[in-house]
Amino acid sequence: MIIFAKYGEYDRRELIEECLLKYLETISMTNLTTVKKEGAESGKSYFKDYPEIRFSMSHSGALTVVAMADTDGGIDIEEITARPYQKIVERNFTEGEASAVTDVESFLKVWTKKEAYLKLVEGAQNEGADVSKPLTYGGKDMVCTEIGIFDGYVGAVISEVQPVIFVQFDA
Repeated sequence: MIIFAKYGEYDRRELIEECLLKYLETISMTNLTTVKKEGAESGKSYFKDYPEIRFSMSHSGALTVVAMADTDGGIDIEEITARPYQKIVERNFTEGEASAVTDVESFLKVWTKKEAYLKLVEGAQNEGADVSKPLTYGGKDMVCTEIGIFDGYVGAVISEVQPVIFVQFDA
């Protein structure tokens, strides 16, 4: 899995296309054609010319991240800023998830894990999802890789076990 990151202003479609081209270059695919993103029946986006490539995108503050792989995954990022979070925890977190929350940063770590998992299972039955327990999707075990390499941000990517490479684009 490759996670691309970019700070600042961007055109969403151009950024996704740039990420796809860099992904294809990185995994040594050839014969590139025009990139087209269309909605799949499941509600997830996909590339018409490369349906085997999956992606998930998130942005917060000035940072955007895009995860691409040949397996399904979900990604979420949040800027660490002061915010009221107790009501969100009470309404949306399971007991196991809530027990991990002690401050805004720990709240955001659980929140991004939950959001990344919900992006992964989009279109699938996800009621009762509890990210404090082992995660599965499509009968496969999933892992959470925390994204803590960007100052002032926390995030998570949920996917099958695989190496994760980070690529940062200039703003």
